[in-house]
Amino acid sequence: MTGWWRDFGAARFGRPASPRPIARPGLLARLDRAFANSATSPTPQLTPEPRPGPEPDPGPAREADPRREAGLEHRADPERVANLERAADLNREAGREREADPSREADLKREAGPEREAGLERERDGGSVLVEGGRGVQPVVVVVAGSGAGKSTLLQQWAEARGAVLVQLEDGRVPAVGTGAVTVLDGVERLAVDGPEWRSIVKLVGVVPLVLSGREPIPVAAVDRLGAGHLEFAEDETYQVLAAALADAAGADRLAPDLHLLTGGWPALVGLAAAWLARLPVAERGASLRQLARVDGPLRDHLVGVLLQALHHDEREFVRRLAHLPAIDAATADALDLTEDLGGLPPIVLPVYGKGGRYGVPEPLRKTIQQRLPLAEQERRALLEAFQGM
Repeated sequence: MTGWWRDFGAARFGRPASPRPIARPGLLARLDRAFANSATSPTPQLTPEPRPGPEPDPGPAREADPRREAGLEHRADPERVANLERAADLNREAGREREADPSREADLKREAGPEREAGLERERDGGSVLVEGGRGVQPVVVVVAGSGAGKSTLLQQWAEARGAVLVQLEDGRVPAVGTGAVTVLDGVERLAVDGPEWRSIVKLVGVVPLVLSGREPIPVAAVDRLGAGHLEFAEDETYQVLAAALADAAGADRLAPDLHLLTGGWPALVGLAAAWLARLPVAERGASLRQLARVDGPLRDHLVGVLLQALHHDEREFVRRLAHLPAIDAATADALDLTEDLGGLPPIVLPVYGKGGRYGVPEPLRKTIQQRLPLAEQERRALLEAFQGM
């Protein structure tokens, strides 16, 4: 349920948000190409051909800067650049905490069984390999990156536009999968390595056109693999998120280089920082951003904290309670006396994919918000009992 959205500036308490992910045409086209020749897919739009209709909005245009295009921006102060880069190297680790787990990869390979040995990817960087299935050969794309990389946002955007079936494995169960359209299984790391659900996925490999997405290595052969390096924002994408949040292209142009260095372009960090900066007075944004280089500890936790502090009191109380609940709709929010006008507060309250009209706190941020805005045990229990009794 994570997302790096354009409409930060429009999202205010009591005003329903209509967030849209920033356009990432290169990654979308790459997914299209992987399934262009899928033998059983009935959806002709799964090709590199452009879809009919207007082109997607590419976001705020950035004014040309010859120094930036030549890679010379901020090179006049190498010490400042070095400090920012060191801070980025330390803090963005928070977004990669589960990206690589060799022991789990070994367990998954053993669980897959020797009968599927041809379907196991033995090299991390993958290759153009197709698994042979009982009813033909179907492509598989694997997407693996840590929390906050924007995997779910990218795949939601692609599935909606291309007619793919997207399944989020929130409860660790794999539903029945047809052999027609491409199926996207998001959250594969939630499956037990010794359980039947993982084995059911292995049996689909090569039979059904699949996208498998998770935070940990997925050892199946794939025609393409997307990792953290592919999902990180380029500086211009960081600029797009910031310009939308600030509603100020010139201001974003000044701040985007530092923000990009500090976050390493990690989508979750960019989104949180942009939402926080949008709530600060214009004159304070530059100095406040540079203070992030001195943050001690995970940058994501710090950004969640300062963003929560920047919320209005009613907004903060709403988020405080919502962090302890599943996704809710407007009627439930009203009945629980959370708010009479449910809306989004990107990126900490977002609409839930596939559950029209419901909003929730993204899972990667939930624990941090619960720690920053704790509920007394009696209050938490009463809230959950009221929700479960509805």
